[in-house]
Amino acid sequence: MPVAASRALALSWFHHTLAALAPEGLVRACIPTLAWEQYQRVLVVAFGKAAGTMLDGVLPVLPAGTEVYLALPAGTRAPAPRATIELHVFRGGHPQPNQESLHAAAAMLAAAHGCAATPAAPPALVLALISGGGSSLAELPLAGGLEAAQGLFRALVMSGAPIGDINTVRRHQSAFKGGQLAAAAAAPHVEQVSWILADVPGGDLSAVASGPTCPDATTIEQARAVLHRWLPGHEVELSETPKPGAAAFARSRWLVLADNAAACRRLAGRAREAGYAPVEIDSTADEWESPAAAQYLADRWRRLRAAHRSTSRATSRGPCLIAGGEVRVRVPPESAGRGGRNQDLALRIALALEGEEFCFISAGTDGVDGSSDATGACVDGATCARARAAGCDPSDHLARFDAEPLLAATGDLIRTGPTGNNLRDVRVFL
Repeated sequence: MPVAASRALALSWFHHTLAALAPEGLVRACIPTLAWEQYQRVLVVAFGKAAGTMLDGVLPVLPAGTEVYLALPAGTRAPAPRATIELHVFRGGHPQPNQESLHAAAAMLAAAHGCAATPAAPPALVLALISGGGSSLAELPLAGGLEAAQGLFRALVMSGAPIGDINTVRRHQSAFKGGQLAAAAAAPHVEQVSWILADVPGGDLSAVASGPTCPDATTIEQARAVLHRWLPGHEVELSETPKPGAAAFARSRWLVLADNAAACRRLAGRAREAGYAPVEIDSTADEWESPAAAQYLADRWRRLRAAHRSTSRATSRGPCLIAGGEVRVRVPPESAGRGGRNQDLALRIALALEGEEFCFISAGTDGVDGSSDATGACVDGATCARARAAGCDPSDHLARFDAEPLLAATGDLIRTGPTGNNLRDVRVFL
């Protein structure tokens, strides 16, 4: 198949996957699991990149008088208010919190305390709609205020630390994260339900938005060790968090609506339907640094393609390799470049496989990639040649963490705008 056709096909699979895992539909499918009529008070808290679209799914069935607190990124659509629903909207900051982020967390904590402290103790429900990005969109640091919180978030992300380490610190420096929201609502008459879109590796729910409603198995000593390793000398006030088995979670339950593995399976299904074989999913390089991940994936693709050629599968269009997860990047302190981890990885793949016949997509399911309005890129064996013809040196752009201008010049950027979802990144080799 010509490269242009392969690119178009792979991009169509990406868009199909986004549509199939749209948060509104996933939430609607869960509505029958709740007996709304038994609750005399309902509180909904929604935070994360998918907060608005998740709320879209449940808003039509919420009982009159429901309180809703919504923290979502600037530039994303909030659901239209209903006359019978008390809706509070906060435009939080991402990737660092802003003042609205602090207001959102404080308001949600106060509302949760209100549910727990209801004098007559009628049956109450706290429904949390949680998605990735919530760590910065709703935040209440233990000390230091907004400026300190922004500095810590920025330093952690730029350090190259794994997301698990980053979330360990975030949970222990916050009055909202690491199960603190659940603790605020804990009472015998309050049922707590969390519906979660997971953007983290390994199914660790305490890592999604840093787990405000989930028990935290990490310790304050681990948080200190992370700071010592990645941010030596950085002073942060920390406290312990509620652990698994704590009374705060006695009436809590959690449900994952979708995750990165679900997105990869969707992509694999489309590839098989289109006649590709073998179709393999390999997310081994999840959380690797970008250069190592690019080398691994390029080598893995070469091996898969060579094995396919040796078997002479005349009935197959060819092999397809799918990967999920995120890669880590180390951004030079002085960098003024534009781009993100997906564009960085895609350009590294284009350079590693220059001149070979392939196409490769790396894109974020949230529609945003770092300091860019693109969500990723679709590159091929001629990307670097097109870049040089446009006066761009791939190695120089990689060194400056400045992939976006080059990929714009080659016509390889993928732009969707914010999708209202967040299931980490996906990759496709054809």
